[in-house]
Amino acid sequence: MPVIIHGKEYHTVAERVHTFRETAPDLTIETEIVRWEGDDVVVKASISDNGKLIATGLAHEVRGSTNINKTSHVENCETSAIGRALAAFGLAGTEYATADEVANAIAQQQEKEINQLLIENTQTMLRFAESILAIKAGIALKDYSTAAEEWFCLSDEDKATLWKAPSKGGPITTQEREIMKSTEFREAYGDG
Repeated sequence: MPVIIHGKEYHTVAERVHTFRETAPDLTIETEIVRWEGDDVVVKASISDNGKLIATGLAHEVRGSTNINKTSHVENCETSAIGRALAAFGLAGTEYATADEVANAIAQQQEKEINQLLIENTQTMLRFAESILAIKAGIALKDYSTAAEEWFCLSDEDKATLWKAPSKGGPITTQEREIMKSTEFREAYGDG
């Protein structure tokens, strides 16, 4: 069964190998390692009919570049090469890439986005460390006037930066946010 990703149809390599074996039982799939240097591997898959080359597919993987490649980069590379050869042979969905390749690309993109978010959150924490600590300490000690003064002296843009939900890496906990939204907190600053 194809996998639908962003409205496009992708088939796993396993599905396409099964279809290939059913529809072309006399044809062969052969793989060879074209290059394996250190953590870098390139595999070529070929589909042949009694020695006559019909389709090929190349794949490249690097050990450790993804979770699967930490332990199985050669195997993953071979699977990708087979998938690409089968796509060249005509066994694909509406897209040439395999479901595995697309899932891998999406995972890598998500990892980049998470890393970027971590960098941004760390920069925010460093930039506002004194304010964050003063607000948190004031709330913890129920010294709302100190916490409120520190909070309300920030620009609206800085407040928006710090007001990120804790689940998104924001430094202010849900409980602290509730206190900061309270009348008591605003009145401690004289804004009630």
